[in-house]
Amino acid sequence: MLSIIKTEDGMIRGFPDTDAGITVFRGVPYAAPPVGELRWKPPQPVKPWTGIRACAVFSQAPPQGTLIPPPADRAPGQPPPRPSIPQSEDCLYLNVLTPARNPEEKLPVMVWMHGGGFAMGSGNEILTNSCRLPQHGVVLVTVNGRLGPFGLAAHPALTAESAEHASGNYLFLDLIAALQWVQKNINAFGGDKDNVTIFGESGGGAKVISLIASPLARGLFHKAIAESGSPDAKPLAELEAMGERFFNRLGITSSNPLEAARRLPWERIIEVDRELTLERNIAGRGGIWDAAIDGRFLSDTPLNLIKSRSQAKVPLIVLANQGELTTAAGAYLVPHYLEELRSMAHIGVPGRAIIFDQVPSLWRQEGCFSCHALELGYVFGDWDNTTGFWDSIYMMARSAGAKSKNPGLNDVDRFVSEQMMQMWTQFALTGNPYSAKSGEWPVWEENTDSYLYINGDTVVRTGFSQLPAAFKNK
Repeated sequence: MLSIIKTEDGMIRGFPDTDAGITVFRGVPYAAPPVGELRWKPPQPVKPWTGIRACAVFSQAPPQGTLIPPPADRAPGQPPPRPSIPQSEDCLYLNVLTPARNPEEKLPVMVWMHGGGFAMGSGNEILTNSCRLPQHGVVLVTVNGRLGPFGLAAHPALTAESAEHASGNYLFLDLIAALQWVQKNINAFGGDKDNVTIFGESGGGAKVISLIASPLARGLFHKAIAESGSPDAKPLAELEAMGERFFNRLGITSSNPLEAARRLPWERIIEVDRELTLERNIAGRGGIWDAAIDGRFLSDTPLNLIKSRSQAKVPLIVLANQGELTTAAGAYLVPHYLEELRSMAHIGVPGRAIIFDQVPSLWRQEGCFSCHALELGYVFGDWDNTTGFWDSIYMMARSAGAKSKNPGLNDVDRFVSEQMMQMWTQFALTGNPYSAKSGEWPVWEENTDSYLYINGDTVVRTGFSQLPAAFKNK
């Protein structure tokens, strides 16, 4: 098993999980800490080190607030409690899990982009760093990047100091830096830099589609999977105006606002971000930050760029959970996916659609539907709650109808999970998710309008474009 790797920045030591047959590298730096003068600047190169760096523990999570609405016993306007996960502005690290025994294996690489919108989450989640997906023959990379005000804030002064005359989008520049790190280093882990699949769920799915649309990410990946997420973007001027209001709320009145803002502790910035986010949620206006149409990372919204056929030409899988389609928040998914699939078909690149509807037996009996994020336990192989995923998703499942903390996992869940891991990793290997367990899964075309439906087994159905109307009319 590979344990000591020479990266371009220095030597690192991983730690073998001999029972799983996987070597794990945690907390590998891919860019310099974005602190001090590097706050709100594009990611900078890592300072090389001497000796062997032990990569045994996760980095801290990026600073983040919360988008959770206030409970009934909290007064309106009162900010929610701080998340309990350890956080640091020094957060530009990734994790690698490899089953390779030598660097020459050239295994497909899968780069995971976590959910939580663009404001929450971490690449260090136990589920997404478990060994079962890489045991199917892929090198798995999970990434942390700047979030919320650190990852997306724009401001006229930031735009003015930029050589590209752009600000915001630091989150996406971080992801691009991580993908560049993969191109430079992943072959040493037994991966194939010429066979990289990006995949993500919710906000991670939106990150995937944004990278497909951006010219800055061209050539850094070769396939893509978007689960339950499709992005939007705002004009740079609109986000700059928001940045000015944000700086005012921070109490910055200096003639040199960037110097003053960069001196503030990150906790103060997060505190104000949480207060403003809560106020906007109470007013029904949603979150503060979004991707910027800056003329560099994006020249238009991701969907418009894809509709104009100017996206990366990479095979694509899009997934929605059936229960999401009955909610206002999920109603946009299929219409967005259709535009993406039509554009892929137009440029001759295979796109495939999937509706996921598997629910563990006890939750199904209680009336639970396939809610947001439910598929993740299957994609990453937690059919037996070894990672605690099913405990963590219970609150979401309860809002979807579950009444018991025990979901009732059984052999059907393991079968579905094995199917999905086979499809995802086979797609990463060849661009075709066909496996002996799943059978053929047709490419989406306008005239066939087919998709794969998963509920205990996989079945090819037609009428993907009619799904929103079908649910609306129920």
